[in-house]
Amino acid sequence: MSGNKIISVCVPTYNRADCLKDLLNSIVCQFDNKEVCEQVEVVISDNASADNTMAVVKTYQENFDNIRYLRNQENLGFDRNLLNAIEQSSGQYCLTIGDDDGFFPGSFALLLEKIKTIGAPYFMLNCWGYDHWLKEPVLSQPNQKLEKDAVYDTLADFVKSIKNYLDLVGFFGGMSTQLFLRKTWLDFETKNEYIGTSTIHFFVLLQAFKNSRFALLAEPFIKTRNDNLRWDSYQGLENNYKRSVGTARAVFWIANLYGLPISRSKVYAYFLIRGCWVSFKELIKKILKKMGWRKK
Repeated sequence: MSGNKIISVCVPTYNRADCLKDLLNSIVCQFDNKEVCEQVEVVISDNASADNTMAVVKTYQENFDNIRYLRNQENLGFDRNLLNAIEQSSGQYCLTIGDDDGFFPGSFALLLEKIKTIGAPYFMLNCWGYDHWLKEPVLSQPNQKLEKDAVYDTLADFVKSIKNYLDLVGFFGGMSTQLFLRKTWLDFETKNEYIGTSTIHFFVLLQAFKNSRFALLAEPFIKTRNDNLRWDSYQGLENNYKRSVGTARAVFWIANLYGLPISRSKVYAYFLIRGCWVSFKELIKKILKKMGWRKK
C-alpha cells in the first residue's frame, strides 16, 4: 500500500456485515480512479463482531491493499472504537462514517478536489436520507439545501450563524458527515473525557476546530439509512422526554463553549414540546395499526 494518503475513511463497526458490505461496495467502485485509489484508504475497526464481518472484509482486501482491518478483542464501546480507527489511520484527513451508510458515485474524486481548492481543516459533508437498501431517497432533498459551498473563516463563525436549536446539535451529532485534519484531532488532549458519551466526535470536533477554517459542502456525498440508527432508538413518551432533555443539554454545552445568547427556558420548552409531539404521533400510528388502517 503506497503512502501519502489524503483521506482515511474511518469505519467503526459492530455486527453489521451486510450493511458494511454495501458501504464497501460504494467505496471500492470508485477505486477505478487511480488518484482516488492511491490517495484514499479505508480503516475498519471491528468491535469484536460475532457475525461474519471479518470474512466480508477479507474478500475486499484480496483485491485492494488500501483497506485495513482492525479487530478488538472485546467490545470497547462506540467511542473507543472510533478513536481506534482514527488513531490507526494514516491519512492527512479523516472521514468518519457509519457502517450502515454509503457514498454517492464520484464522491472521493470531488472531495480530493475540494481539499485542494478550499483547504479547510474541517469540512462538513452534505447527506441524503435513503431507504433501508440505499436504493431510493426517502426525502425530497439533501439534508442541507445549498446552491454552493459555504466557507467560513472559523468554525465559530458558522456556529454563531445557526438559528435553529435543533441544528446546533444536528450538524455535529452525525458522525457520517465529518471530514477533518487528523493531526488536529490527535493533538486535542482531553478526548478521553468524552469516552462513554457515544458522541465523542461531537465534543472533540466542536472544541478542537473552534478557531479553524470551516467549509459546509453543498454537494451530497453520503447516503444515510434513515431507519437504521442504532443509537437513535428512542420510542415512547419516557424515552422521548430523555432524548429532549439530552438534546437541550447539548445545546447548552455548545452555547457555553461559543458564548451564544440562548434562553434555557425557551430551549427546554422547544425540545419538550417537540418530544411530546413525536410521542403523540407514535401513539396515533400504533392505534391506527391496531385498527387495521393502512396508508394508501
